[in-house]
Amino acid sequence: MKNGKDILFSAYRTPIGWQGWDIQQEKRISDEDFAIAKEQGYMFDYPKSVSHGKYMERLSEVLKKITPEDAANAFLYSLSTRRLEYRSALGSYWYAIAIPEHERQGGHDIVIVTGSGSKTVKIPEDEVPCDVCGWFPWKKDTDGYKPVSDPNDFNFERYKWGGVWHSQGDYALFDLEQFLKLEKYPHTSEDEEILRRILDCIYTLESKDKAAKLQKAITSAKIFKSNKQEVETLLDILGICGILSSSTDPCYAEKFCDLYHREPPEIVNDRAYPLNRWRASDGVNLKRFRAVFGRDYVR
Repeated sequence: MKNGKDILFSAYRTPIGWQGWDIQQEKRISDEDFAIAKEQGYMFDYPKSVSHGKYMERLSEVLKKITPEDAANAFLYSLSTRRLEYRSALGSYWYAIAIPEHERQGGHDIVIVTGSGSKTVKIPEDEVPCDVCGWFPWKKDTDGYKPVSDPNDFNFERYKWGGVWHSQGDYALFDLEQFLKLEKYPHTSEDEEILRRILDCIYTLESKDKAAKLQKAITSAKIFKSNKQEVETLLDILGICGILSSSTDPCYAEKFCDLYHREPPEIVNDRAYPLNRWRASDGVNLKRFRAVFGRDYVR
């Protein structure tokens, strides 16, 4: 029988477009292949939309089943094994656990510019993402293509890069629910050493250097098997959980930041908050390292 992961990748794998990859639709694989991938847990039917309240309930339930130690161990285990689906959960966990109790907020009007002028359009209430947590109501367009993402996109990103949208509510929920289905493996001392060497690269940089320079330093050092996109995502995750954060721009667990206050001061920086505000002079947040990994970071 065909491998479901290979089918998932064949549905999305084209070396052009965003981050060097064109995100395709599962329509481009056969119904038979889709059924195989779905049976093996790699692909999914398009989900029924759930209310913001129901989403918050599901998130609360899944968080009761995961400990910080589970997420940290899985992240470390991924470093030497390159099992990227294990890496993703650390970012999603520390984002999700920090989301405050809230009612859905949103409902902004949008301005559409046309050749004959512009017009203001009010987005229907059931199609507006939450400004606080990033929950998004699933909705297909009439031609069957989705407007933003679906679980098949999300799963491709988990396996390909270790995730992308950790600080988006619907991804975090999907990621953590899938994480619970993974078999648990212990990390090793080699994994701990890899993480130490990754963070040690910070101290080879100039004080004003940003995440892009850190990514290049890590990639150039060839500390572990990875590529540029994987390292970028890894650094995003370390930012989300607070290890790469600062006193002025802390992680979500210390001060939750809503959707509209996460952008960096410069357009060219496309990393996730708070990594997009981090500088080499901020170094490693020792308090957060201890909270996340249960031990001290020692250079």
